Amino acid sequence: MRRLVLLCSVFAFICAFDAAEAQTQSAAPVKRAASKKTAAPATPPPDTRPRYKRDDMPAPVVATPAKPAATAKKRMARKPASEQAPAAQEARATARDVTACAQTSDHDAAIAGCTRIVEDGKQKPRGRGVAYYNRGNAHAAKGDQAGAIADYDEAIKLEPRNAPALTNRGTAHSEQGDTDAALADFNAALKLNPRFASAYFNRANVYAAKGEGDRAIADYTASIKYNSRNVNAYIARGALYLAGGAPAKARDDMRRAAQLERKNAYAVLWQDIAERRARHKGVLDGGKGLKNVEMNGWPAPLLHMFSGELKADGVLVAADNSNPALKEAHTCEANFYSGQYALIQSNRDEAVKLFQAAAKECPRGFIEGIVAAAELKGMGEKL
Repeated sequence: MRRLVLLCSVFAFICAFDAAEAQTQSAAPVKRAASKKTAAPATPPPDTRPRYKRDDMPAPVVATPAKPAATAKKRMARKPASEQAPAAQEARATARDVTACAQTSDHDAAIAGCTRIVEDGKQKPRGRGVAYYNRGNAHAAKGDQAGAIADYDEAIKLEPRNAPALTNRGTAHSEQGDTDAALADFNAALKLNPRFASAYFNRANVYAAKGEGDRAIADYTASIKYNSRNVNAYIARGALYLAGGAPAKARDDMRRAAQLERKNAYAVLWQDIAERRARHKGVLDGGKGLKNVEMNGWPAPLLHMFSGELKADGVLVAADNSNPALKEAHTCEANFYSGQYALIQSNRDEAVKLFQAAAKECPRGFIEGIVAAAELKGMGEKL
């Protein structure tokens, strides 16, 4: 559902904001640097699934770090220690804090750097506004939606016409299940900027989760109109077309998504599903479509199932993981895509069972859970 060039200097940082994807664009795999002494704990791989995500790139706002203290021109007689008043030490943001606040790879560092900026009494309102905004993004990325909303609130107070902050606050509300507040924020963002692709994309996510497929498709279409390279918008719209009985339209969208990101395993997987549901030969048939796809770890087992190299029960075994969050995510996807495979194989009863499992058990916001519910609705089945 996901670049941008980050420029940081001693006196300012500018972070270009625009959509991906969330999502949003798909994150490129990150290589961990080897440690010569003690190996650092393994971090989860970047989330490249075509989920419904916010566009959380930092906004183009300036923050000014502290300037070096000026050199005194005139030497003064030193007072005795007993007569000296305690010096007031006011914390000032540094160039390092500005850089930390602007980057998006280390969320804890971003929170620390942004905090020093917002606590710097010499900062101008606009600089503090971006610090609140970036810190909100970092909180959201860590799953702290309440903290994110509090920071977006402050950013919006300082800059009421900040459409990106409204959009990201709306997504945080959506993550908390408050769809009314989410829609209000997306509507407000679009009132400020009627061409804001990210706001259309994120509002479409809410409509899709509510089961309002037509409204979601209309907003995905608007998002694509203003950002024609949003892979996740094509995938999301195509998935709803597929569930709604329009396989030809779904096929067009999934082809476009795969063309935009040929190494994206999920884009290729969805293209294969759309081709087969439209009664064409799948791109993964016989493993031919795997040539340019990243196949390290998950979701490789899903693609191996569609290429005929792995059974559905084997995919479920491969979904196991010692990390509970990853296990939940992988199991969700194993059930959903196995349901798609069963449907392609004309095993309707098995597809219904697997879609029901995905609709009930997928984490909030996963495209697989939302589309599973849409598939069941189209099949005349209950959740």
